Amino acid sequence: MNRLLLGLCLMVSLVMGCEEKKNVALTGEEPVEVEDFIAFFPEVTLPFRVADTSLTKNNGDSSLIAYSVLTQFVPDSVLSKDFGKGKPKLYPLGRVKEKNRETYLFVKAVLGQKRTAYLVTFDKKNTYLNTLPLVKSGQNYTTHYAVLDKKFQITTYRERKGKSGDILNFKKNVYIYNSASNDFTLILTEPNVEIMEEVINPIDTLSQKNKYTGDYLVSKKNFISFRDGRNASEILFFTHFEKNKGECIGELKGTARFVSSKVARYKESGNPCTLEFTFTSSGVSMKEVEGCGTYRNIQCFFEGTYPKKKKKSAKENK
Repeated sequence: MNRLLLGLCLMVSLVMGCEEKKNVALTGEEPVEVEDFIAFFPEVTLPFRVADTSLTKNNGDSSLIAYSVLTQFVPDSVLSKDFGKGKPKLYPLGRVKEKNRETYLFVKAVLGQKRTAYLVTFDKKNTYLNTLPLVKSGQNYTTHYAVLDKKFQITTYRERKGKSGDILNFKKNVYIYNSASNDFTLILTEPNVEIMEEVINPIDTLSQKNKYTGDYLVSKKNFISFRDGRNASEILFFTHFEKNKGECIGELKGTARFVSSKVARYKESGNPCTLEFTFTSSGVSMKEVEGCGTYRNIQCFFEGTYPKKKKKSAKENK
């Protein structure tokens, strides 16, 4: 009889526990404990992969995490590096715990067309440790993904292919969480800089009727291209640069709008990134007005002066 009662009590306890967990919501309307915050993330098995294609999938609002809730446990500076003063929508992608060690949370942040996946770590006492950005949207890569494997190594991989389908370049980084220094330590990198022979210009074939359209370049891998926009007040651009022997790479495509006769500014809703282009008769100067970290490495910026490439005459083209 006592065993029966004990079994019933355990069943009731389990049911109540499940119901309590099911009813937890991270809308910011009620106080949230860190244990509830971590448990809200669905448990996943390793290896677990996050790709740029998965960032575009819609998540239900039932899984939405309020900005105020996440920043209660994770510093808001983590998000402001990519989203500035904007407050992205936040979704839980997965949770996994290394035995007797750290807990890893996969978080997706969405603001307009800008999307980023992060890996957030907590220690055994559920104290926040660090965050590693994994995958970001809006970058000109054919393939972009990250994997956390069974050894708790984090691999990020980016690949760009040419028109013929050949791999032009790729970059593979492998990290581990280092509890001694409380950061993600890079233990392996495989950039194939030796085959980076071509940078695909996605706007190359578009019309060039505006007086400022054309190609402005320092080299084949450091240039800005401008093409006609929808009207005279807009101009399309694509810029690519490589600095410090390929250690710092930046790339961005967008539409800039003229704010004066010689100055055009790139700024999209929900995106902190702001660029300013100042044209002269012989070239253009580019300046990063506000953080564009999503589109470049952290050690460098969108900046510099680019001389205008002389357009070929009809006779030369012939």
